[in-house]
Amino acid sequence: MTARAALIPGAAYGLSGFGLGFAFGTVRTLVVAPLVGPFAAVAMETPLMLAACAPLARLFVRRWAICMPIPALTMGLAAFGALLLCEVLMALILGQSIRAWLSGLVLPEGMLGLAGQITFALLPLVFVLVARARS
Repeated sequence: MTARAALIPGAAYGLSGFGLGFAFGTVRTLVVAPLVGPFAAVAMETPLMLAACAPLARLFVRRWAICMPIPALTMGLAAFGALLLCEVLMALILGQSIRAWLSGLVLPEGMLGLAGQITFALLPLVFVLVARARS
């Protein structure tokens, strides 16, 4: 598979991750954060979110037969781009400016969330590298 062909599974993975994140984020924002604060809520959500996304990454890597590191990295970068695009669009729909959305990324909880999103983007590469090491 070429790196360019990995854009389609990357977009699908990113949209799937956004869907999961929307569900997790709704619970985090409405239920957990008022009880423990925004940083603790994101700290609790992030490992759960990554655990939920890992099988998705593996599924998309296998489904599209991605077995080389560059296409896997391309898939992850496409997923990251799709995820951020969805987040920006959601912020705009909810009446938040792009500047305000970006400002949230420099808060401790925003940085932790961004670190989780970067990890999410690297999961396809991790699965490909692990599969290659085993063979």
